Amino acid sequence: APAAPAPVRTPEGTGGANALETLDKPYVVLVSFDGFRHDYLARYDTPSFDHVARTGGGADALIPVYPSLTFPSHYSIATGLYPERHGIVGNRFFDPVRGETYHYRNTATVQDGTWYGGEPIWVTAETQGMVAAAMLFVGTEAAVGGVRPTFWTPYDARGSHRERVDQVVAWLSLPAHARPHLITLYFSAVDGAGHDAGPASPAVAGAVRQVDNALGRLLDGLGMLPYGDQVSVVLVSDHGMGSVDPELVTDLRQIADLRNTRVVVTGPGANLFVGGDANRARTLRDDINDGLRGGRAYLRNEVPDALRYRADPRIGDVVVVAEPGAMIGMGGSPPPPAGMHGWDPRYADMHGIFLATGPEIGPGRQVGPVESVHIYPFLARLLHLTPHPDIDGNLSVLAPLLVR
Repeated sequence: APAAPAPVRTPEGTGGANALETLDKPYVVLVSFDGFRHDYLARYDTPSFDHVARTGGGADALIPVYPSLTFPSHYSIATGLYPERHGIVGNRFFDPVRGETYHYRNTATVQDGTWYGGEPIWVTAETQGMVAAAMLFVGTEAAVGGVRPTFWTPYDARGSHRERVDQVVAWLSLPAHARPHLITLYFSAVDGAGHDAGPASPAVAGAVRQVDNALGRLLDGLGMLPYGDQVSVVLVSDHGMGSVDPELVTDLRQIADLRNTRVVVTGPGANLFVGGDANRARTLRDDINDGLRGGRAYLRNEVPDALRYRADPRIGDVVVVAEPGAMIGMGGSPPPPAGMHGWDPRYADMHGIFLATGPEIGPGRQVGPVESVHIYPFLARLLHLTPHPDIDGNLSVLAPLLVR
């Protein structure tokens, strides 16, 4: 098992002490369950999730951004921006201006704040005098705009579910001046099971049970705090999970001339860079569309409006969007997983969950499916912070859940 989490303390932002005016503000624990599809709540026995739904409110589903992948999606939840505006356009991507590649498994890029745009909610908190802490969350390992959460956890230090939850409760047990008001918490088990065994598998059922137990431990721990009734708990997932059709896997090398082309496969799709050569981009697009099994290639300026995936040069000159079930491969790629995500967020299997309970959330209040960019202003409202003004999200979407 991995070592117990070893949170790092950083002096930026608040310097580790809440400003006087934040001491009486509420607390929020934002918990992300990677790959937790919207229908798992009904499909599996989830008493802890059900408790949150019963005592609080939620959305019928959470609609992720495109691409519906872990890094772009989490960072949109954190910033209220679509990926074309916050810059994390894939789990891995090429930046033609920098001439460098970001990779979600490369600690050097993950912890380099110059890759990240926008203002994540923990930076909003820290710059407004409120201590924040992260038990894992995309972006919390980097100094974004020079600011990290006061406490943050390197991904390689992730511990057991119990250790993560106990660290969150320990943070909330600190003296008031040092106690974080915003804490993020992350679990990947459901996503891992969905990839390995597919979304409708016993492995997913087991992983859902594990994270429901972890959530129960968190709720019990909060209930033992003297000010536990001041803590809002917000549950999200970054995306759902769909099944892969092995008949719809296309090897791009078999259908297009990829010489002098940088290909970045991002989930089931791909970004292709040809140095801005418009003629070459058109030829590549047409050749791919002639041979693609399930999906479509676009020039960057042709990507459908609904995907909000055009405005950043980190998006390829040619963008290959796979249809649900289909995947892009390259010669020698490993066989496709049983389960995948990253497809068009309008596809229901990509939808995740949104539940919230706390002192300002009306019991039993429900809204329809909600896009993930609307979470940032909602979190700012729960924390009594001023949200960054230049965002894609809008508080009005989740405001019906609020009692005041």
